[in-house]
Amino acid sequence: METLIVFLAALRPTSLAPAALLLLVLGGVAVAWPLLAHRGGRSDVKRRLKVEADMPVAPVPDAAPKKKSPGVVREKAMKTAHDFYAKSDPENVARLRMRLIQAGHMDPSAVGKFFLIRFVGFAVGAVGALLADRWMGGGSSAMSRGAFVIMTGGAGYFFPGLALSRQIGTKMREYRNGFPDFMDLMIVCSDAGMSMEAGIERVAKELFLTYPSLSQNLTLVSLELRAGRSLDDALKSLADRLSLQEVRSFATLLQQSKELGTSLSGALRVFSDEMRHKRMSMAEEKAHALPAKMSVPVTVCILPVVLMVAIIPVIVKMSTMGE
Repeated sequence: METLIVFLAALRPTSLAPAALLLLVLGGVAVAWPLLAHRGGRSDVKRRLKVEADMPVAPVPDAAPKKKSPGVVREKAMKTAHDFYAKSDPENVARLRMRLIQAGHMDPSAVGKFFLIRFVGFAVGAVGALLADRWMGGGSSAMSRGAFVIMTGGAGYFFPGLALSRQIGTKMREYRNGFPDFMDLMIVCSDAGMSMEAGIERVAKELFLTYPSLSQNLTLVSLELRAGRSLDDALKSLADRLSLQEVRSFATLLQQSKELGTSLSGALRVFSDEMRHKRMSMAEEKAHALPAKMSVPVTVCILPVVLMVAIIPVIVKMSTMGE
């Protein structure tokens, strides 16, 4: 034991430089060892990847055919319906497309969706009629049952058209109410020195909250003008989309003002006043027609009750007097 202690004491370095050098070498080897150890492995991996990349890849067959999602089936059905009606009656499809645009449906697949809704409405109406006839006992004859099914299916087929007409009327009312405000804002833009194109783009942003549908159509006009379409053609297209005579008059006004060199702001101000007067006249017309329209529900609902209240006491008194 004493001999081992003397040997270790003899190995004690006189300075720390050799120990520091030894630790530095060991640290460098420890850091470089992973790179040296995996160098051949990385080259092997690269070589295998290169070989596999050069090899032709065989197509892997699917284990099971993928099921079509409901959205894909619906899109395919709408496209099939659109193509079928477009080939059979293209004029009717174009007319229907314009009506859908007037109702606010700008989606290109709106025509196919409308025909699909019509078909579904017809099927639901017919099936509902059959179930109702079975639930009521089914005692009717085959002819009357068939007529009932056809009438119910026809009602389901034509109901989307009635709903579309109602939507068009609602949109036209919104357009007619918002167009005078559009004219007033255009007057402000014109007095501020803005061009017609810049004014339409600015007004479309301002009307987004109050009249969103009108703002969307004005944004389309701005995009058409950016694409290089003339202002007259863009406004005529706007008139077709809105189905308003006021927009056609507005397009004619701009064209005449440009040709004659008159003041644009003055012409817009006069046209805006005329539109507001027209809107007020329509409101007064509806107000004056209200008493005539109210006479029917008054006669049907209120008059019988008044007659009963006035006559029943007399009948009861006469019956008691007879006893």
